[in-house]
Amino acid sequence: MTPQLIATCWTSAGDTAPMRADERSPIPIAERIAVIAETGWDGIGLVHADLIDARDTIGYEALSRMIRDVGIDIVEVEFLNDWWVTGSERAAADQLKAELFEAATALGARHVKVGAGLAEEPLPLSTLKAAFVDLAAEAQDAGIRLALEAPPFSHIRTTREAVEVVTASDSPSAGLMIDIWHTHNNGLSHEELWQMVPIERVAAVEVDDGFDRHNATIADVVDDTINHRTYCGRGDFGTTAFIERAVEAGWTGPWGVEIISHDHRVLPAADGLRVARDTALECFAAAAVVGS
Repeated sequence: MTPQLIATCWTSAGDTAPMRADERSPIPIAERIAVIAETGWDGIGLVHADLIDARDTIGYEALSRMIRDVGIDIVEVEFLNDWWVTGSERAAADQLKAELFEAATALGARHVKVGAGLAEEPLPLSTLKAAFVDLAAEAQDAGIRLALEAPPFSHIRTTREAVEVVTASDSPSAGLMIDIWHTHNNGLSHEELWQMVPIERVAAVEVDDGFDRHNATIADVVDDTINHRTYCGRGDFGTTAFIERAVEAGWTGPWGVEIISHDHRVLPAADGLRVARDTALECFAAAAVVGS
């Protein structure tokens, strides 16, 4: 048995990236789905811009059928941000949430990825806890699982803080996204991470790799996450050991492979997807473990 691998949205999107004015993939959606299936993936991730484009052209029913017809069983949608905002910003945040929840429901998504923005000065954790409790309650009512991650440049900068925010809610919809890029960059060893994280609250896990940057500014770290991630086992993060510790901790779900880099996105889609999958599987083989 081989691990179930999700081609997360940026891994399959081609020449686009987070925070661009237009985050839509230049690859036609039917072609993109076909190449993901042809290169052996079990799941697909789609970002908000691509979801809305598909909704307004072919519709979610056709998109869902297209995905399932090629044997892809796992769908994730992203990226839910601004769930804590108030005042004049709230209407746009509520629209984003409604649109992602609609897509997740229509596509039978396994989870919705949740972020914590981009912040020079993080909000008080108490504010974020209260807002996430409300968000998780809404997600539970909609039958949706949330997967909250903690980028080191966001309002929730460490995995420990993400655990605090998620565990403030007793909703089964309140879950964690554990991404090696973020956990490594907010200073946790793989051993510390998987000893500290409550495995029952982990909704999703992502693997990739990167390079250690010393004395990096927030701007450096943002640039690194958008342009310089690398394939599993090709950097400094110890992806094989991360996999070993995750399995030892009890993770049995699928694994997202999230490659966000200039070098990856300029490759032909099939070539990039093939390298991303092959290098991930090399790390699983080296770890001598099997995810399911």
